[in-house]
Amino acid sequence: ASCAPTSASPFTSAQSRTRRSKRLALRGVPRVLDPVMVASSGDRLIDEDAVTALRERLVPEVDVITPNLAEAAVLLDLDDTPREASDDVARALVTLGSGVLLKGGHGGGAKSDDVLLVPAESDEPARLSAPRIDTRNTHGTGCTLSAAMTALRPQRDSWAQATREAKDYVTEALAASGDLDVGRGDGHGPVHHFHAWW
Repeated sequence: ASCAPTSASPFTSAQSRTRRSKRLALRGVPRVLDPVMVASSGDRLIDEDAVTALRERLVPEVDVITPNLAEAAVLLDLDDTPREASDDVARALVTLGSGVLLKGGHGGGAKSDDVLLVPAESDEPARLSAPRIDTRNTHGTGCTLSAAMTALRPQRDSWAQATREAKDYVTEALAASGDLDVGRGDGHGPVHHFHAWW
C-alpha cells in the first residue's frame, strides 16, 4: 500500500511489462498508493526520475493515491505547496489517472480536512474532517491510513465508506498514541494501532 522508491530503477520497462501482465490477475483487488516522497521536515525522499516514474507508471495502476499537501505539490509540479486540501488540487491529481485522497493533516487549524475524489464513484469531491490531534506520535500515519483503506474496501460498498472509516481509525490511533511507551526521545513515536484492544 505504500511506496518509497529512491530512484527510477524499480520502474524499468521490463518491470513495467511484468506489472501489466499481473494487472489482469489483480482486477477487483483494491490498490492504494501512499506516495512517500516528502518527509515531515519538508526534505525530498526521492529523486526527479523516480517522481516521473511514480507519476507516469505507478499512479495509473492503482485505485486511489493518498498524497499529503507537499507530495501533491511534487506530483503536480507546483511551485508552492497548497496550504490546505482543496477540491481544485484533488481534481488536478485525478488527471494523473487515479482516484485521490488528498490529505490535509500537515495543514493548520483545529481540524484535519482531507478531500476524497474517486471518479469511478462520483464526480464530486467529498470532504472528510476530523479533529486535529495534538501529538508528536505521528510516525506511520500515512502508511496506516492507506493500509486501512485497502483492508476496508472489500468489506465496504464504496471507497468513500472505507476511507471515512479508515480516517476514523487513524484519528483514534493518533489520540491513543500517548498511551504507548515506545519511540520517545527527539523523534516521532508511532500511532497506536491496537488502541481498540489495549
